Amino acid sequence: MTLTFLGTADSKGVPRFWCACPVCQEARTGGVNRRRRTALLLRGEGQTVLLDAGVDLHTQLAGLSGPLLPDAVLISHAHNDHILGLGDLLDFERYEGGNLAIYAPPPVIPHLAERFGYAFGEGSPVLPMPPNGVQFAGFNIRLFGVPHGANGSSHAYRLDCPGFRAALVTDALDIPARVAQEWLTDLDLLALGTSFADESACERGRRSVYDIREALALPWARAARRVVLTHLSHAVDVRRLELPDGWAFASDGLSLDLK
Repeated sequence: MTLTFLGTADSKGVPRFWCACPVCQEARTGGVNRRRRTALLLRGEGQTVLLDAGVDLHTQLAGLSGPLLPDAVLISHAHNDHILGLGDLLDFERYEGGNLAIYAPPPVIPHLAERFGYAFGEGSPVLPMPPNGVQFAGFNIRLFGVPHGANGSSHAYRLDCPGFRAALVTDALDIPARVAQEWLTDLDLLALGTSFADESACERGRRSVYDIREALALPWARAARRVVLTHLSHAVDVRRLELPDGWAFASDGLSLDLK
């Protein structure tokens, strides 16, 4: 069972096309800070699940060693950097006769229908995510709501199989203690979005994702047996920052063994 990070950037990608900062310049050379937008592949028991479908999805999937048809696609929330690649998947269904199992939280589906109206004309190609989750790749996969700061609300993934528990929380800020207690305790793996190293100088009401400084102080993150930081902006230079034991930065193409 593996989890592969196809994209580890924040919503604007790294490099920013307009930016000449040292991180963006290093990323342009194909360096360690080159990052595309969010998408992950969960593999196990002969199945593959795509978790989110960012704007760079075509490049990410086309760059794999062979053709890939996921057994399921799950969408966490309807922000561009998590859904614009859904257009390629819907086109595959509509024009190539494909049959993908696409799931999203019920509140998210109307936003997808508004964005991709042409694909919803004869009924929704996106299924509401059941409250008890879905079974794919050997995992029970569930989605739970989290606050997204200035960007409203989002959802995070919880992955469970016998002997292994993981949470993928790419877009969240100020998760309430009750949510953390229910969903983010006793984790073998936590993938957590931290777009900046330190945003303490930024007005709280303008922020939408944890920074690294905050992540290191979160009790439920510190308690996880392994933490991988993702959703990284050009303000995070992985060449310059150190993390404690058991913590690491995600990178595009990083594949983790889950058992």
